[in-house]
Amino acid sequence: MKPLKIGEAASLLSTSTRTLRFYEEQGILAPVKTAKGVRLYTNDDIQIIRVVQRLAALGVALRDIAELATIRSCSQTGHQASHKVFDLLEALQRSTEWKKKECELVLEEIAKTTRLVKQCFGCENPPTYLGCAQCPVASNVGDSRLLQLIWDKDRRVS
Repeated sequence: MKPLKIGEAASLLSTSTRTLRFYEEQGILAPVKTAKGVRLYTNDDIQIIRVVQRLAALGVALRDIAELATIRSCSQTGHQASHKVFDLLEALQRSTEWKKKECELVLEEIAKTTRLVKQCFGCENPPTYLGCAQCPVASNVGDSRLLQLIWDKDRRVS
């Protein structure tokens, strides 16, 4: 792939040119610049940006991403740099594992709630606690916090 200008790279990555400039300002990227100052993004730059986007989508702070990107150049020795990188990666792993567990819990809750809500397919009663006193879902509301969010508001108001 030939190097891309900033607008082309932004378009390919579904981001803005301002975001790419910001990454450069933070030391995350160092695109090649032509004699006229035109930024050119190589395939390696594109892959780095994709990693940054993935980390950011997981909620990793841009300052932490920037620290990962710049830590080697800010260290005096390889020993120092490797320990700093190692510590940051361990923290990132712990944080990501926690988020993964949270996502798994939410997915379980969604699956449980979906199974319960399917019981209402074809129901002709009003979708309220009072509208369907014999509702099989209403009798299982306590089994799902998500279902409580969806189902229980009118019961609390009554």
